[in-house]
Amino acid sequence: MQVRIEDVSPVEKKMVVEIPWEVVSAKLGQAYRDLGREVALKGFRKGKAPRAVLEQVYGPRVNAEVAVQLVRESFFQATAEHKLAAVAEPRVEEGGRIQKGQPFSFAAIVEVRGEVVPVDYTGMPLERRRIKVADEAIDAALDQLRKEHTELVPIEGRDTTAAGDVVSLKITGTIGEHKVEQPRFAIDLDEGEREPVPGLRGALIGLPLDTKDKPISLAIPEDAEDENLRGRTAELVVTVLEARAKDTPALDDEFAKDTGKADTLDGLKAAVRKDLEDREREQIKRETREAALKELIKRNQIPVASSLVDRAVEIQYNRLRAMLGMQPDQDVAGLSDELRDKMRPTGADEVRGQLLLEAIADKEKVAITDAELAAHVEKTAKLRNMAPQRLQAEWDRDGRLDNVKFSLRQDKVLDYLVEQAAITEVDQLTTPPSPETAHDHDHDHADHDHAHAHGEPGHVHGPDCDHP
Repeated sequence: MQVRIEDVSPVEKKMVVEIPWEVVSAKLGQAYRDLGREVALKGFRKGKAPRAVLEQVYGPRVNAEVAVQLVRESFFQATAEHKLAAVAEPRVEEGGRIQKGQPFSFAAIVEVRGEVVPVDYTGMPLERRRIKVADEAIDAALDQLRKEHTELVPIEGRDTTAAGDVVSLKITGTIGEHKVEQPRFAIDLDEGEREPVPGLRGALIGLPLDTKDKPISLAIPEDAEDENLRGRTAELVVTVLEARAKDTPALDDEFAKDTGKADTLDGLKAAVRKDLEDREREQIKRETREAALKELIKRNQIPVASSLVDRAVEIQYNRLRAMLGMQPDQDVAGLSDELRDKMRPTGADEVRGQLLLEAIADKEKVAITDAELAAHVEKTAKLRNMAPQRLQAEWDRDGRLDNVKFSLRQDKVLDYLVEQAAITEVDQLTTPPSPETAHDHDHDHADHDHAHAHGEPGHVHGPDCDHP
């Protein structure tokens, strides 16, 4: 086999191949022998049909299959011999057809990763927000804690429902043309809780606790939040099955002890502030990583193979469909090839980011130690309430451990870029972070339904990622 490799672009090679007829003939012979054992032709016993007859019936199919086999085999051999970092199957552009007695020749374009030489990745100007937790945030967190420790108790001293009660109801009737039948439905009469039908909470306040078959008519306004309810009329019949009052603890030292976070109210406030500051610190870390990655890509607009971009776009596309709760075979107006085209720039940057981080990791000799991996496994296992050894064995068994190491290494490179950056501390970022960065969630490097790739902004989907 003769192979010639020509440069087309930094991410494309042209592979020109010629295979002697003797090799092609041997492949065809084997293909017809295999076919002859499988098919039964009229007038011949199975496995006894002459090759000439098989060629007459199956010739075009066999030639096409052998041609594909020859292209693939020569591609694998050529990539190994010439050390091509191919990222996709070859795209045959010339030849590739079998002609009896002639060498099999073809020319194909092979997309490759290309050489990545990152530049200007130290001293990048980045903004970083100062940690600031407002007193209002402390108050809101304490209020949430009180809600979490609230108990529902029997109502005493009154015989009607009141604001703040939790009422279980039997509800029948209609909303517009839609029938309603709920044998047991609980609703919180707290003003801050969302009501299933506008006006229902108010209509339920002041009802006798022994209410049976009470008719309620509600005209739903045209500006109701739920567009399916707008302008309709709800004709309901309700029966109170049970009503309970909320016993919300006072904000004092006893409550602090009950939370298990502190022995005094001042200690609880300090603990809550620390929790919020830790959360804010992690959020700022994510924002700064994302800014570093964006600046790195901006400074290194390296060419990337279109097949890698296609793969990244499909990941983005499927991620969007999953966020919308769409089934794999479900079509929705607006999710089309036009949308894929709009995703290509960000898809290309995702690939650039992955390649650049990988190249910097190699250049700066960034590696994940056994201790760092063990610490991550232990942290994730704790969040999942399982033994670290079991989690690592699970990842190893499912082939996800390499993904974990890969992602941790990328994060470590991002931390390196931030450490080497020219940081300006600010109260508010000039450019707001992406929506994914604004989410505060735990980072799991193995379960990939990660936003921005693996759950933490700053991680970039690699071209070989297969997760949504």
